[in-house]
Amino acid sequence: MSATEDSLSSSTIGSGNLERLLVGAADLSKAGLDDFIELASPSSDEDPPPMTGPTPEGTALLNRAFNDKPAREVRTSFANTDSSIVVDEGVSERAAGAAATWMADMRQVYAQCAAWTISIGDQEIPVEVVKPADDSCRPLQVEQRFGDEALMRTMLAGPVGQQAQITTLLVRGGDRVLELTFRSLTAEPGSPEATRLGSAMSKFLELAPAKFLALPVTG
Repeated sequence: MSATEDSLSSSTIGSGNLERLLVGAADLSKAGLDDFIELASPSSDEDPPPMTGPTPEGTALLNRAFNDKPAREVRTSFANTDSSIVVDEGVSERAAGAAATWMADMRQVYAQCAAWTISIGDQEIPVEVVKPADDSCRPLQVEQRFGDEALMRTMLAGPVGQQAQITTLLVRGGDRVLELTFRSLTAEPGSPEATRLGSAMSKFLELAPAKFLALPVTG
């Protein structure tokens, strides 16, 4: 058992109290994120739309990974004052060993599917995964900071010129997983929008995993 698993199993936080592992309004204020407000908790019951990968095997992998349902899950969301940045957070608990299996599936998604499409009604929305070496978020460095294992990738969704940027960090601690997702429009490097996004991401990436893993916040 790792140190993280030991700390989680010995914690007084029961499986029915995953909410205590989520970031709240008081945490935002302490972290200098006063321009973000907490939104109504999103539903965790909705299935994601169908996805089509580059191969039949990729399609099966995508839909299996993104349709995975944990045993228990809690979610919350935050938005800045003009709603240009939305942050979704979820904490889930899975059966013994299932969290590691799901993380392995997600790694396979990014290894096998550099791009895919999402079907919403009559729309086919293209999704492109940003290569870690080209990502200003430096995901491979972020992954080394947290938990038993972590995975972070950025995706661009929508037609060129109207793309949304979606960056997701997954952190596993034992049989629990933190999902932290940042959603915004793409911004030119060095622009005020990019600077705002980078600052917000840096603070949330320090705050949310630390609370999930019961670590001290160093930022």
